[in-house]
Amino acid sequence: MNRNVLEYLEPSSFNGLYLLRRLSMSRNNLHLVTSYPSEVFKPLSNLSELDISRNMKDDSKSNISYKLPVNELVHIQELSIDLVAQPHFGKHFRELKYLQKIRFEFCHVRYLHNNSFIDMPDTITELHMSTCNSFLVMETDVLRPFLNIKTLNLTNSNIHLTQGLRILYPLEHKSMDNILFRKITHFVAARDLGSVTLTSNDMKYISTICIKTLDLSNNEIVSIENQSLITFKYPECFENLLMSGNRFAMNNFASNFFILLLKMKNVKLFDYSYIPLRFSDPVYLNVYTKDNNQSLVEEREEGGVVDVIDVIMLPSQIEYFRTTHIMGINGIKKIVLFMSRLRHLEISYIDTFIFPEISLVGNNNIQYLDISGISSVITVGKFPVLIHLKTLIMKESKLYEVLRTTKTIFKWFPNIRTLDISYNFILNIPNDGLGELRLLKHLNLSHNMLKSVPEVLISFESLIELDLSYNLLTTLQKSIRDWIDKQYKKHGTFQVYLDKNSFICSCDTKDFILWLSEYEVILDQKGNYTCWTPISNGRTNYTGNIIDEFQDYFVKCGDTLWLKIGSSLLGSLIFIIICVTFVYNLRRRIIFWFYRTLRRMQEKAINVNFEYDVYVSYSDDGTQFVKKLTDTMENCGLKICCEDRDFLAGESIADERARSIHLSRNIIFLVTPSIVLNEWSRFEIERAKFEKLSKELQKIIVITKDISLDEIPVEFATIWNQVNLIVWPNEEEEIAISWKKLLIWLF
Repeated sequence: MNRNVLEYLEPSSFNGLYLLRRLSMSRNNLHLVTSYPSEVFKPLSNLSELDISRNMKDDSKSNISYKLPVNELVHIQELSIDLVAQPHFGKHFRELKYLQKIRFEFCHVRYLHNNSFIDMPDTITELHMSTCNSFLVMETDVLRPFLNIKTLNLTNSNIHLTQGLRILYPLEHKSMDNILFRKITHFVAARDLGSVTLTSNDMKYISTICIKTLDLSNNEIVSIENQSLITFKYPECFENLLMSGNRFAMNNFASNFFILLLKMKNVKLFDYSYIPLRFSDPVYLNVYTKDNNQSLVEEREEGGVVDVIDVIMLPSQIEYFRTTHIMGINGIKKIVLFMSRLRHLEISYIDTFIFPEISLVGNNNIQYLDISGISSVITVGKFPVLIHLKTLIMKESKLYEVLRTTKTIFKWFPNIRTLDISYNFILNIPNDGLGELRLLKHLNLSHNMLKSVPEVLISFESLIELDLSYNLLTTLQKSIRDWIDKQYKKHGTFQVYLDKNSFICSCDTKDFILWLSEYEVILDQKGNYTCWTPISNGRTNYTGNIIDEFQDYFVKCGDTLWLKIGSSLLGSLIFIIICVTFVYNLRRRIIFWFYRTLRRMQEKAINVNFEYDVYVSYSDDGTQFVKKLTDTMENCGLKICCEDRDFLAGESIADERARSIHLSRNIIFLVTPSIVLNEWSRFEIERAKFEKLSKELQKIIVITKDISLDEIPVEFATIWNQVNLIVWPNEEEEIAISWKKLLIWLF
């Protein structure tokens, strides 16, 4: 009965419901003191779960007694309730002899005394207090009533990690299933609480506890003193260890930590990711134990010096190993898996030039492998044959560099079912580029630069899902369409993603448009894509509209074929006559023009030598964008000249700018708000104008970012008719299109 604006319950509200096992009245207006009359729960003699959370809307400072008659719930096992600012539970709570789990999901409390939970029964094994947004002060002995607790979940509460570790004092030398302390550290200026430096004193209680699952993710841990993180007395108890989203690196104790990890001989999951910077969109792992069944789910929340470790050995029981988005990680040369049960291996987005060689001794159970964000050049040859691997993720791995050599890197993964090689700037795939993936079912080629669908896909007879979105396709060739239809008939299903391509609706592609109208396969956007229509003077339209007016668009394509041939022949004859006449009458001028042009070409070949493909002009507030611009273009093989990186030290700034622009084939002006304060921008505009007039400079590209066109310096007006303009967008889809447009202009 959630969300029903309930304010009061009559004593007879639940009469006759003696078989009811679960009751939820969350998100109403039921007050703990006035809404629950005596004997209201008495008919519910078999109730085992009650949820009356998120009812106390006001942040009351007064002392509130929990007068609801919970003692009538003789078999209650799980209770979800609000925690008010100054709670007083009462002795009737002690009568809940079967209560095992209590959840405080709406938390107004700011101070918990040692006696705050003194009336709780000692049967409680799980305490969840996960939404205390105001800073919560807890006395050291507050958990004394819960000596039989197995799960302590304080996730997202504003408690601060140092305090959370201190309240574990009553639980010393006990065994626990879960200690979940994710994101309990928030900045509290009034108490001078911010980032965490773990010390031996902080860890003295938790290090004595036998813990199965420990989650310390996202807690602003910036440093570890005296290797206090590796002082656990019972490492063999660990089954899941999660430390992602902090800001400490393992440089000083990495070797000892991996020795400790090996001692965790029963650990099944290890997660050390999103470190040491605060990433914008981290994905945390949830390990939650309920009814003795363990499940793993994902929860999404809004190059320096490398110390090299020769070899590490992972525990044989580990099943899930993730280390992703790491900067300054210790370099590891080799990872040894001995009789391992590892099934999920994720080593991705690591800023390193060393990728470990994976050595398997005995069992080979790896089913999921993610090596995204690392150059495929350094991952080639680092794996044995993984015959059980089903999923391979290689996003943003510069795969185009390996595909250029026609060397397939997938021969180590012959039986994969899912392959994701998106975001790799792939222009084409050689016939032997992907190997023989006879079991491949799902292939993601999105966010690449494919102008046509690679014919090698036809050899993948098991494929049932293909993502070709965000490429440069103008059509699907007939061989690919026939293959897709064949796959659909063979498997009874086939999904194709084609959104955000460069489709053309013309006579040459009418068969593709007609195929879209008759498709049986599953298409994204319901088969309705944007396309350029030369028949309508180059306007953009949707394939759905073109299909609806198919006859109007394409009726003349077939009937006028011979007329076009005749017209072409006649036009060619007339053109030849005109050309011959023109050449004969102007033969001396033409000879002189060829002579002059040939001389200029010879002089240019001797005197002009481009050193850079692109010179980038920018101001201080464009530095971050230029870094990304430079990385993107250099990854595509272009040579870039930037002031902060490429100017010669000790030379005149003006001379260096003039020389660099003269030696560049193209120039990009990044126009940002601070350009009006940059005195060198005007110099570079004038120099670009000079080079353009002297016919040395090929393209002038202007990228405006966070500035309106009215604010662009007037100096651009003199070259505006020679400028290629990009107004840099904010939406991700439009940004991807802008990147492709820029690269096409420069090639």
